[in-house]
Amino acid sequence: MIEQGKRGGMKAAYQIAYRKACQRIGAADLDALCEHSGAIRNGTTLRISFFGARVQIRIAGGGEEPEFEPEQLPLVEKILILHYLLGRERTAAKTAMVAFKNLPGASFYDPTYQKRGPRRIARRFGRSIEAFQRACRNLGWQEDEIGDASYHFDIFPKIKGLVVLHTEDEEFAAEANILFSGEIVNFLPLEDVAVLAGLIATRLARATTT
Repeated sequence: MIEQGKRGGMKAAYQIAYRKACQRIGAADLDALCEHSGAIRNGTTLRISFFGARVQIRIAGGGEEPEFEPEQLPLVEKILILHYLLGRERTAAKTAMVAFKNLPGASFYDPTYQKRGPRRIARRFGRSIEAFQRACRNLGWQEDEIGDASYHFDIFPKIKGLVVLHTEDEEFAAEANILFSGEIVNFLPLEDVAVLAGLIATRLARATTT
């Protein structure tokens, strides 16, 4: 269980990150953002797909907080969306799907990534491939051919995800992995990718009850 102080520290860090992102996007060239990210602009409103759902962001300017639709988006998701829109090319684009550990500089963040994403998925579904398949189908994800079961899905217009499950057997413990479009390094810092893995694990867990 996370200690109260640590929860408060994370909340404060998210608030700081959000304020900084609001300031940056308020001063950004919206046409350039759309060209890079695949978002669609209508005046000061940007429309973007996030996990297959449409999100609208009305940019207020002057560092003011944008208006999101749907309004109830969690703060961490708002931060990810703004960071994605503000992403700038850091390296040559890659089209292949890559594991987190193979992203440049990822070794430092890999324990956090594993804890937030793959290990949670393996614990939840490692003994029930049927439950994993049902959750993925409930989310509208598309079946793939890797591991014992795998499904791919869209995260953002230019970022795809792939979840791979290896179920438990007599010799090996269950394992899960999440692969991303290699181009993710041009949009999100590694800390955000680790957070994204947690969102994927959460979506899968919730989808088992729908």
